Amino acid sequence: MPTTLYRDLNFLKNYFTSREFDFISNATIGGQTLDYLIDQETKTRDTIVNLINNLEKNQENLEASQSTIDFVNEIQNIFSKINDNLQILNTLKNDFLAISEKTIDLLIHIESSNEESSSYSFQIEEIRNMINMYSLKNEKFQEQINNNNKLIDDFFKKDYVHKYLTNFNIEYTNELKHSKIPFSSAKNDYSFSNFPEENHVLRVSEKDNRVYLPYSKSELTLYMEQYSDSYVSYADVIKKEFILPLDYYMKHPVVARFRETYSLIKDREAKSVMDALKYAFSLMFKYELNPIIIAACKTQTQLENYLEALEKNRLDEFKDFEIKFEVSLHT
Repeated sequence: MPTTLYRDLNFLKNYFTSREFDFISNATIGGQTLDYLIDQETKTRDTIVNLINNLEKNQENLEASQSTIDFVNEIQNIFSKINDNLQILNTLKNDFLAISEKTIDLLIHIESSNEESSSYSFQIEEIRNMINMYSLKNEKFQEQINNNNKLIDDFFKKDYVHKYLTNFNIEYTNELKHSKIPFSSAKNDYSFSNFPEENHVLRVSEKDNRVYLPYSKSELTLYMEQYSDSYVSYADVIKKEFILPLDYYMKHPVVARFRETYSLIKDREAKSVMDALKYAFSLMFKYELNPIIIAACKTQTQLENYLEALEKNRLDEFKDFEIKFEVSLHT
């Protein structure tokens, strides 16, 4: 990353989690690590190629036995494992370079313009998504590379392999094994980024065209543990599950009332399909009931508390969560 842009890195701390910022600020080291791993895998592959070539040259002197056939098959399998490693590492390197290029583009944008941060929010979000996807790949690939390297290790430790290498004057230094791919993601990253750990306010914003649903830390943890392949952090859960477009509820409110009531009874209350359908049908045409309120309720009791306050026209008595409507003023 160009040194003239380093002074902008502190600015990025405001928009990235500590893990993401660590990825960005150590990009040069990460790239060098991947290059080193690729170089070492390539050297190991060259050793196998050299061994195969020598076996072909000396095939007349080889014993025609099952053990020789097994050895050739074993070599082919190891060759395949090394190629798998190289393919993985090159894929990660390409992803890594793409993230670095996007980050440089962002820093150049910041350096050359006096625009507000909202003008490059899309670039920031794109980089965050790329880093998170890289981390998810990385975690899966690290395990695969470790498994492959274990097989390669075991192969080169065998006496008969060492004997062939010595007879053919092939040098092999086992430098690579068990190296760690840079920036593997930690399982269950509970970073919040710019979000609070708990939110007990339902905020409906016409200005943002967004609905910000209340949530608890225990809810976020449940999402992370049950759907670990879908979310990379608490912040990711919040953005995907608790911040939704206003139109999702208000474009077809009758449908939204039915959908949210059914989900509340069937999923959150774990009641039967018939119970969920019955309750959803009873509320779908209740026009004074905003479907967003239903979505914000964690239990049937909360919803019934709201319905009671609504019926009495005493919404100030509803205390299960705070409700804020932000109306957009048009001139």
